[in-house]
Amino acid sequence: MSVNLNGIWAISHLHVSTVMAALEANQFRPYLTGYPDVPATVLEACSSQTDYTIEGYWADRLSIGQDAQVPVIPVTGILTRSDLYGNVFSTDFIISMLYNIAANDKKKGVILDFNTGGGQVAGIAEFVQAVRAVKEKKPVVSSVQFCASAGYWVGSQGSEVHMKPGTVSSVGSIGTMYMHVNRAKAMAQAGLEPEIFRSTGSIHKNRQNDIEPLDDEARAEIQKGLDASNKVFKADVRIGRGTKIKSDDVYTGKLYNTQDSIKEGLADKVADLQTSYQRVLQLSKSYA
Repeated sequence: MSVNLNGIWAISHLHVSTVMAALEANQFRPYLTGYPDVPATVLEACSSQTDYTIEGYWADRLSIGQDAQVPVIPVTGILTRSDLYGNVFSTDFIISMLYNIAANDKKKGVILDFNTGGGQVAGIAEFVQAVRAVKEKKPVVSSVQFCASAGYWVGSQGSEVHMKPGTVSSVGSIGTMYMHVNRAKAMAQAGLEPEIFRSTGSIHKNRQNDIEPLDDEARAEIQKGLDASNKVFKADVRIGRGTKIKSDDVYTGKLYNTQDSIKEGLADKVADLQTSYQRVLQLSKSYA
């Protein structure tokens, strides 16, 4: 069927039999959420052709150069697994698109076009693995306007990191953080008196909520989680950038401008999109 059912939460009883018949006939084809709407003709093609996918459609639409050889994937806004919060694609959909590109012999490589301050840690490990999987078969260039935190976690895995021309380009913010806000006083001022009930024995259930004060054990658990994520973050950056990193100072959470990012080994060069495209073609020759 060519109907996009993303976000559906209820089906009218008038249409249940039609939907059930379509399910039994295997007319629905599941897709990840987290991509902009596509034309009905594309959805129809995806439903009727086994070798035509939404991931492939976007890879072709975003491709530049002769014979559309190099997709330029925007990695923007808040990185989230499935929802769109100022980002063009969710991380889950980009991951799926990357594996599609890795298997497509018509694509010479990929440019990841970063303009993000980071986002959720969830899904980043899979994103990193997807970039590495593509890089085993063809070059991946990270083109950076702004690439911080979880964004740089992924961007550092590229074959090269290119800073776009201009004074506002920056990378870094390697580290993890969590902000806890206790809303108990605000709720009391609003005349609300919440009570929390837990099942017998569930003493640790949701202890990091925004009503009860954090005890030492809850604080320790938050710190433990942050440190564990940060350890993996730094290890992945070391894998991605190798010996290019000049100092452990880059792991303190600092942001670096274009000049300093290249000096510290977080980036390789200044390059506009056309230069990055030419570099992908050049690097692709070593994969032949």
